[in-house]
Amino acid sequence: MFKAIMIGGTGATGKQLLKQLISNQNCALVTCIGRRAALDGDKNDKLVDVVVESLFNLSSTEKYWQDNDVFFNCIGTTRQRSGGAKEFINIESGISNKAARMAMNANIPHASLISAKGANHKVWAKNWIHPLLYMKTIGQKEQSVISNFTFNRVSIFRPGMLIRLQRKQTFFEIFFESRGLGLRVDTLALAMVHDAERVKLGLVEESPQYFTGNSDIKSSLQL
Repeated sequence: MFKAIMIGGTGATGKQLLKQLISNQNCALVTCIGRRAALDGDKNDKLVDVVVESLFNLSSTEKYWQDNDVFFNCIGTTRQRSGGAKEFINIESGISNKAARMAMNANIPHASLISAKGANHKVWAKNWIHPLLYMKTIGQKEQSVISNFTFNRVSIFRPGMLIRLQRKQTFFEIFFESRGLGLRVDTLALAMVHDAERVKLGLVEESPQYFTGNSDIKSSLQL
């Protein structure tokens, strides 16, 4: 049995991860911290739903981080949704660092994070060149659990194209899914749960452990 805490539980992958954790018999309890109620406000005995005004002020949630086995970072945004390059960096890298600090201070042994294929915190980037800025910022997000703060085990998931299972799919999602390409977010969530179970059982020694690309993430389910 394991207990989990997560941020990003209202996003495309986060929703799927939260549902799977609740339905998983090996997960005793899951705490979700976010600006909106998880599961669209539905209640569940295995869910501790913590709604905060801002994720930049996670210190107010300190008590909820105690006695957990794994911290999931599913937070994710885009430059357009966040309102600009600075805001994008503040959310992806800034909040990730604040959450990682909370998890480390609570002695949570395992951190599991959604990144992206091509992430590289060392890449040269300017705010006006978004593809490079994206790769650099997501790479910095990885560093929040790899080197900025210390965990016994770290799992980094670097998917490629994601099928987000939203009511209104984008052209690219429809195109990739019709050709059997892309990675469904429920499959990504399942891989993250599977990995957390293996870490809890002591079956994973390598850290950080990278799952890079959709094929690698799918293959991890066979371990």
